[in-house]
Amino acid sequence: MQRKDRAPRLSDRGVPARKRTYLAVAPNGSIALPPDLAKRSGILPGTPLCIEELDRQILLHRPITHLDRVYIEPTNDCFFACKTCMRHSWNEQLGRMDMAVFERVIDGLKEFSPVPSVLFGGYGEPLSHPDILDMVQRVKASGAEVELITNGSALDEDKIQRLVELGLDTIWVSLDGATPECYSEVRQAPALPGIVRNLRLLKSVKYEMDTQKPVLGIAFVAMKKNLSELAEVISLGLRLGALKFSASNVEPHTEQLRGEILYEKILGQNMGSFSLMDLPRMDGGGEWDHDVATMLSDCGFHFANGRASTRSEDTCPFVEKGSVSVRWDGQVSPCLPLLHTHDAFLGSRKRKVREFGLASIKERRLREIWEDPSHVALRSRLQKFEYPPCTLCNSCDLIDSNQEDCFGNVPPVCGGCLWAQGFVLCP
Repeated sequence: MQRKDRAPRLSDRGVPARKRTYLAVAPNGSIALPPDLAKRSGILPGTPLCIEELDRQILLHRPITHLDRVYIEPTNDCFFACKTCMRHSWNEQLGRMDMAVFERVIDGLKEFSPVPSVLFGGYGEPLSHPDILDMVQRVKASGAEVELITNGSALDEDKIQRLVELGLDTIWVSLDGATPECYSEVRQAPALPGIVRNLRLLKSVKYEMDTQKPVLGIAFVAMKKNLSELAEVISLGLRLGALKFSASNVEPHTEQLRGEILYEKILGQNMGSFSLMDLPRMDGGGEWDHDVATMLSDCGFHFANGRASTRSEDTCPFVEKGSVSVRWDGQVSPCLPLLHTHDAFLGSRKRKVREFGLASIKERRLREIWEDPSHVALRSRLQKFEYPPCTLCNSCDLIDSNQEDCFGNVPPVCGGCLWAQGFVLCP
């Protein structure tokens, strides 16, 4: 393997530096954004924008007209049988995305400027698709940033070499335990030692190729049975060179998983019922983190997602990211949770979450689907979050599905969405 001539650029580290831009207010009160920032954010003349007042902060939301990310599900099949997986609660056909369908997605990406970023994921293992490397190459050739999420077991030397050469921007690896025993209990596969070897190899190949890409991210799904290993998972990730971490609660698809949730007591509370506390930067490590977090939680303090400028409730993260999702068969949905019909518990109630498709990429262009008035109206409702507080109330039969609510909304109704209330997160 040959080392590249160039040294790693600061931007290659994958951790965005804090940028400050100072704006002047015109005599008429208008503010002009720098042209490059306005273009990247999709802020065009006449674009309606949502401005939110926070505690001594003003948050400017991404316009709902701007497509910034496309989630692509190459397959909904996987060689693992993880206890946390949605596939335990559905009865759906398994399949892989046909390359003709994928080419329709690529053609659609090129109709947008700037080209939206792509994350290969969904509810299957992307690396099990025989053409996944070609898919990454085609998206990179379009000028888009590319991320991929995997369980890491299929990251052999050839795939690692190719992904580094192709310039994959970020690779997310799901690690739900730091010990083989805990990992195997969740993932139903004794694969952790092999995954760690693969990630060490990835780190070595990146060093030999003199590049920081792909940036390694670690995704952790928290439950009662594995929460005690979160600190060690983070420590393991740091040793393997991870620069990004994402922790989420589990979405309980089964009765067994319902007993594993970590938010049962706060499910029926809103942010206004919690005390808030600002914490300074501190050393951490070992039991210290867990003990302090437990103590603060026992005192009634609540932690959102670690970002002071974003809300943790009544906010659709997929709208905030300016995203859309494409299923393996070409169906386009507004978000990942609506790609497939599945069961999920909200407290003690079992819900049937019905899939919701906007259209098929095989029949309509991506831009046409994105700009369809009904889809724009859905994104507008989601940004305003014009839905009843179903997670707080959870007391009527309407919550048993996502087809209707007491406000009279048309499907899909999102008042009971765990993502919108900050309980479940996706990279």
